[in-house]
Amino acid sequence: METDWARLGSELRAARVASGRTQGELGASIGVVRNSIATVESGGSRRITSTIRSYAREVGWLDGSIEQVLAGGDPVLAADPAPRETGPPPGQPEPTELELAIARQLVARLSPRVLQELADGHVIDTDVLDLREDGSVAVMALVIERGEEPPAPAQVRDDLQAWSQVQRDMRRAVTDRHRMSVEHSTDQPSQK
Repeated sequence: METDWARLGSELRAARVASGRTQGELGASIGVVRNSIATVESGGSRRITSTIRSYAREVGWLDGSIEQVLAGGDPVLAADPAPRETGPPPGQPEPTELELAIARQLVARLSPRVLQELADGHVIDTDVLDLREDGSVAVMALVIERGEEPPAPAQVRDDLQAWSQVQRDMRRAVTDRHRMSVEHSTDQPSQK
């Protein structure tokens, strides 16, 4: 039997609406942006992610409900849905209105693919690599560990070592490209 992602999204949306929450509120309660919730609700997912599992738990579905809905069944509800948490994680101050406005602007500029990857994992490093010497074109790289739980420190260390090698290779490739571009431009006869 084919899985019904649109039905899953519709069922989760109905549960969210019944709980009286907006997409943004539910997203904040599980640590993702509103666009991630919208993607799930529109049936845009094609795999069960940590975001979908967190969403289902947050609206009171028991484990196994996602798979049941995808197969055409109904979700099994817990007696009491997960309590709603408000505010930032313990030890972190409330964001200012300016910080929230900047965050909203930045998130709005991210592609759905990047938003989904961010929602499905834990960022462990970032880098920006200039592709042109004048800095007018750049690539931003995010290193994300996929999974519901943050990775173990030893795994992060191993992954960062591998990432360091990739960074060196990328920088070498860009430097070689710049060098070849300069050599090519000096080899060309000037046109008059």
